Amino acid sequence: MSLRIEEVINITFALIMLSLILWRRENIDYWYVKAGVNIAIIALTLYVSRKNEQEGFWYHFRHWYIAMVVPVFFINLKGVIEGVNPTNWDLFLMEIDRRLFFGKYPELLIERIYNPVLSELLQIAYVSYFFIPLILGIPLYKKDKRAFRICATSILLTFYLSYLGYFIVPAVGPRFSMAEMFHKKIHGLLLTPILKHILNTLEPTPHDCFPSGHTAVSLLCLMLARKYRTMFWVLLPLVSGLIFATVYHRYHYVIDVIAGILLSIIGYWAGQELFKAWERGR
Repeated sequence: MSLRIEEVINITFALIMLSLILWRRENIDYWYVKAGVNIAIIALTLYVSRKNEQEGFWYHFRHWYIAMVVPVFFINLKGVIEGVNPTNWDLFLMEIDRRLFFGKYPELLIERIYNPVLSELLQIAYVSYFFIPLILGIPLYKKDKRAFRICATSILLTFYLSYLGYFIVPAVGPRFSMAEMFHKKIHGLLLTPILKHILNTLEPTPHDCFPSGHTAVSLLCLMLARKYRTMFWVLLPLVSGLIFATVYHRYHYVIDVIAGILLSIIGYWAGQELFKAWERGR
């Protein structure tokens, strides 16, 4: 068995989650199921790491399965964040935003530019978050397997650091905490209500506001695309629209976005350094 750094990161996060769940199990519904999910991810990782084939199914599967567990981890956060840290930081984040904008809430100021066409385009950009890592990863996998693994390391690290941030600063975001303060509803054209419904279904964890994982991961992918000269110009408009959409569509506070930008920089640097250090050690 020869673990890769990507697999070590997955196992480490699974162990952290397992420890938190066992620690606060009396506050978490079906804690044994949630604990079992993390144990299963560890077992899967250890099993796949024993596969040393240089081609065929297991060769390709080992490169990609490390990303397949990310949404599993995310869905498994539901109920765990509240069980571990039941406090709510929305008022604190709202106050930071207000001070950043000289006594005004940017989430309310942005209402001045609402229009259906812009709302539709930005909602589509926001949903592109689920595809951005693939838009980067698929062509890069064909082009350079080592670069693909470096990017995977950085992306995994950024995902899990953002998840840990949810435990430290749990918040539900402006669409819930500021609902009574908004003067206008966001109206799109055709896809906006459908996409919002899909997002609410795919993202069942309400306390996932700080930092903005959408900002962190998408911006990280853009930086990696520029570094490896793969799909940069395709990702640039998507990522730009996505980051603006986080506040426009009331998913995040501005301070969440700022934290997400900082996290993307950390993930970009730390992922590459971790990969190099691990490969040297091997």
